Amino acid sequence: MRPYVQGTDASALLGVRLETDKTAGRIYAAYPNLANVRWLLPANQPALRRAGIEGLYQPSSLRGRALRTIIGAGALQGEKVWLEEDNLQRLETMVASVMGVEAVRLAFYLGVPAPHRKVTAQVLTPDGKTLAYAKIATSQLAQAALKTERRALLRLSQSAGLQGTVPELLGSLEWHGGTILLITMGPPRPGPRGLSSAHLRFCTQLFQSFRGHQTFVESPMWSSISEIWLHLQRSSPETLPANLGPALERLHEELGPVNMPLSLAHGDFAPWNTRLGERSLFVLDWERASEGMTPLYDAFNFQALQSALLGRRKGIRDRQFLLRLLDAIWPEGRKHLPNLYLAYLTHVSLLYSEAQSLVPGVGEKKVWHWFAKQIESALHEDASSMP
Repeated sequence: MRPYVQGTDASALLGVRLETDKTAGRIYAAYPNLANVRWLLPANQPALRRAGIEGLYQPSSLRGRALRTIIGAGALQGEKVWLEEDNLQRLETMVASVMGVEAVRLAFYLGVPAPHRKVTAQVLTPDGKTLAYAKIATSQLAQAALKTERRALLRLSQSAGLQGTVPELLGSLEWHGGTILLITMGPPRPGPRGLSSAHLRFCTQLFQSFRGHQTFVESPMWSSISEIWLHLQRSSPETLPANLGPALERLHEELGPVNMPLSLAHGDFAPWNTRLGERSLFVLDWERASEGMTPLYDAFNFQALQSALLGRRKGIRDRQFLLRLLDAIWPEGRKHLPNLYLAYLTHVSLLYSEAQSLVPGVGEKKVWHWFAKQIESALHEDASSMP
C-alpha cells in the first residue's frame, strides 16, 4: 500500500494526447472535469459509458452509487475532451491482438495522484461487453508497481487453493516506453465493507499457501522497515513521526526474537480491491504485494485503512476476526497481538512518510497523521486492551 501524492497529467499517464479542440480526435467525457479527471469515458456512446463507469467504479456509499448511476445514465455530462485518434487506435489494436478479438474500445480510470500512479483501462467490445482490465504504467514508479503485480500474479497462479480468487494474467505489452498489463476482471459484485467468512477463508488460504518461518528481526518486513527508516533519517527526517523511534525499539526488543510464520501479504487489502463471487472473495490490485510479512497484516489493513479514511479513533472494530484468523494460522500469536498490530502500523506509517519525502506536503496527510496517532496510542495502551 502506498499513499497518494500528486502525479503527472492525463496525457502523460495514457501515452495519448488529450485535446480541447473539437475538430480533432475521438470524443471522450472527463469526470468530474478535465482539471481533476478521474474517469475518461467514451462520449456519445451510452453502452460504453455505462459499462465503463460500472466496471471502473465500485462505490460502497449511497452517494457513490448515486454518482455512478447518474454518470451511467448520461445525466451528468462531464467535460468533453478529444483523444488523439492515431495513438488511441494503435493502443486499441495492440490490446485487441492480445485478447484475440477483432476490435476493442477503452474506458479509462486515472485514479488519484500518486508517485506510482497508473491508468486502469476497461477493455470493452464495441457493443459494451467487458473483456478485461488493462493497467497502463508510463512512469518508472508505476512500472515498478506493475512489475510487482505481475510477479505476484504469477506466484499466486501456482496455488491451486487460490484459483478463482485472484486475476489471471492475460499478457503484457510495451507502450510509450512503459508497460501494459492485461488481467481478468473477476465478478462484478463489490466485496463487503465488513470482514466475513469469505475474507477469513481467503486470508487463511493466502497465508498458508506461502508460509515460512523466521524470527521477526530476520524477516523481509523488518528489513523493509529498517531500510526505509534509515533512508528517511538521512534524507527527510522531517517526514518521520516522533513516535516511530520508540516503536522500532519496542518491536526489536519484544517481537524481534520471536519465531513466527511469515507469508505473502496483499499489502492493500481493502473493500475497494475486492469483489464477491458465488463461492469466494475475488481480490484485485496486487501491486503492493510483499513476501515475508507478519500474520494479520492484511486483516489489520482492511480495518485500519477504512477507519483512517473515516477519521475513527479506533482502527480495529472486529477483534474476533483477528482471533479466528490467528487460530487458523498461528494460535500462539494471540499473546503477540499488540506487537503484531504495532508492526503493521509502523510499516504503513513509514510508507506514508516515504511518499511525503517524494513530494513534500502533498497527498493523504490526514491518513498519514492518523497512523502516527495510532502508533502513539499503541505504545501507551495496556496490551490487554488491544486493539
